[in-house]
Amino acid sequence: MSTTFSEAPEPEISSFDRWVAKDYLAEYFCGLHEDERQVIRYFCHEMQAAERGPVLFFGCGPGLNHVFLSAPYQTEVVLADYLRTNLDELDRWLRGKADAHDWTDFVRYTLRCESGADPDRDAIDQRVAAIRAAKTRLAMADASQSDPMGASSRGFFSTVLSPFCAESITADQAEWERYSRNIASLVRPGGLMLIAALRRSRQYRVGSRYFPSANVDEADLRAVLRKDFRPDTIRVEVRNVPEHREQGYSGILLARAQKM
Repeated sequence: MSTTFSEAPEPEISSFDRWVAKDYLAEYFCGLHEDERQVIRYFCHEMQAAERGPVLFFGCGPGLNHVFLSAPYQTEVVLADYLRTNLDELDRWLRGKADAHDWTDFVRYTLRCESGADPDRDAIDQRVAAIRAAKTRLAMADASQSDPMGASSRGFFSTVLSPFCAESITADQAEWERYSRNIASLVRPGGLMLIAALRRSRQYRVGSRYFPSANVDEADLRAVLRKDFRPDTIRVEVRNVPEHREQGYSGILLARAQKM
């Protein structure tokens, strides 16, 4: 007697009107996981090539996990996202609310990547204070628009960091390419673009829900970056993170490029 096992059904993909910011924070940021270590270490290294100026975190969600590394380079910080609920979470932290998410582990690791040594509590507190005291603003943004933050922001930012954004809001690769190029329009000539993306993922889990991913790989990312950035400045790297397989991905892409 033989037994036939059927494949598990594909999870239902949720729309972003069902997004819960606190579920995302609980899924990915209650502890410093290997994918975030890889991203923070990479961004810290690549930010050494950044010119001091306005820094944009596009599609940052409810997370400040990468914002602390901008302190030495920014004249102002803009945190931009499509969802008001994500910006509300950021606002709680910036105003020092008791119910805000705790980012201490991420600050500590950022400082360790910058200096090579474990920071003391004073150093952590100083970096937190620097971000809270910085010229920081929250902004609504829509990657589907040719000017995602309005015409005045086109070509304005010296550095744009967009981690897990364009590929994590659509399952359609043509849309992903259009969103990526719209985000690229925000980088000023000669400015720096830093990207982290899910690699070959069709969906990722947040709590009990799944959200779409565009199933892109390193060749896809290189090709789209060549349309807006100097080819000789483009680097795309792959990092394996098999511990996240059950969440919908087992690899991430890390990329940098400078604007034409």
